Amino acid sequence: MKLLWNILLCLPRLLGVLCAEADEIKMVSVKAKDSNTHLTDLSIPEFTRLYRSIDTCPSKTTPSSKCALRCSVANSPDATLTLYNGSSLFSITKVADLNLDLSLCMYVEYQDTNAYSCVLNDPFSKQTTKLDISQLCQMCLDKTQTPVSVTEGDSVTLHTDVMEVKMKDQILWMFECRPAQLTIIAEILNNNIFIYDCDDLRFKDRLQLDGQTGNLTITNTNKTDSGVYKLQINNGVSRCWGFNVTVYAHLPVPVISRDSSSCSSSSSSSGSSVSRCVLLCSVVNVGHVTLSWYKGNSLLSSISVSDLNSSLCLEVDYQNNTLSNNTYSCVVSNSFTIQTEYVDITKLCSVQFWTILKISIAVAVAVAVAAVVVIVSAVICFRKCNQPRQEVPCSGDPTERNQQENEGLIPSSSSHDTSRESILLCKLCWD
Repeated sequence: MKLLWNILLCLPRLLGVLCAEADEIKMVSVKAKDSNTHLTDLSIPEFTRLYRSIDTCPSKTTPSSKCALRCSVANSPDATLTLYNGSSLFSITKVADLNLDLSLCMYVEYQDTNAYSCVLNDPFSKQTTKLDISQLCQMCLDKTQTPVSVTEGDSVTLHTDVMEVKMKDQILWMFECRPAQLTIIAEILNNNIFIYDCDDLRFKDRLQLDGQTGNLTITNTNKTDSGVYKLQINNGVSRCWGFNVTVYAHLPVPVISRDSSSCSSSSSSSGSSVSRCVLLCSVVNVGHVTLSWYKGNSLLSSISVSDLNSSLCLEVDYQNNTLSNNTYSCVVSNSFTIQTEYVDITKLCSVQFWTILKISIAVAVAVAVAAVVVIVSAVICFRKCNQPRQEVPCSGDPTERNQQENEGLIPSSSSHDTSRESILLCKLCWD
């Protein structure tokens, strides 16, 4: 009985010791946990979409028909990163070094409806992030393409309509460097500007990216810059625009000439052929333009051409034009610029002008020839008339005359005839 009483007296003390030991063990456990708080404060894993080839995971290539994603987390030693497709394990990785980041890559279809998640866990806790494919893996089709025109050699700026690019915004500019292959040519990521190019370096030193707005400027444009430029802005939701850029060559001034041989179809027009003039307006080394003839402000004829060399004929009644003082012009134009050349009818279509000029030249030549003939004849007459003449008797004995001619005392009868002809010629000249 006394023994039982002693046991009852000691029981409170015994319970106190046991409770004290339990509290001490609990305190040690809490202290141990507090000393490793970096294991319990896990970072939240984050899904990001990969766009550039340099962003893809090592030894992997991104299929063009799939969306490339990466789940990553930083500063999580002794942790495990796992990708799940529903409840099925998809991929897993583990790292013990605090300075190494964890990341896992995956490729999904754009219309994939599976439930993907990324889980980071350590011995004490875990963090889970679910994938929203509808946001990260949008096809981002540029349904609207804004037409933009620029003259070759000028600069053109494509606008994002963004007032200020934020840190989490990703601005991507893409161009179809090859058929059906979009290539990123410029990017803003984490407020850093990156300028790339096509494989053929067609944009070398000609791309400028505004870090505040994301606007893309192409300087010193040329015809190879024509095409569709795609803008994609990623900041949780992807938004897309398209710009259909057309680079036009400088329009030459049209050349107007009179050329009926190239415009034989116009000969059927009514009116006298003498009073009508066929004009040819032509342009070279330019395509996708409209060539037009105007009479004052009224359109007479027009053609749209795509080849590099084109011409358009016009038949003009120059007499009526002279009377009414009509003004004709030939215009070559594209969607945003024009070149105009006016016709001087008096130069190109006046037949009288050319006829008078030809007649004047012919008359001048004839007068010059006649003048030379007259001068030469006058010189000959003058020389003949100044020669000394011998008197020839008109009568006498024929026998005596013949004897005198034989002895050379008087000129022969032929000389006499020549002298008479000279006398008549000189008389005619003087008269």
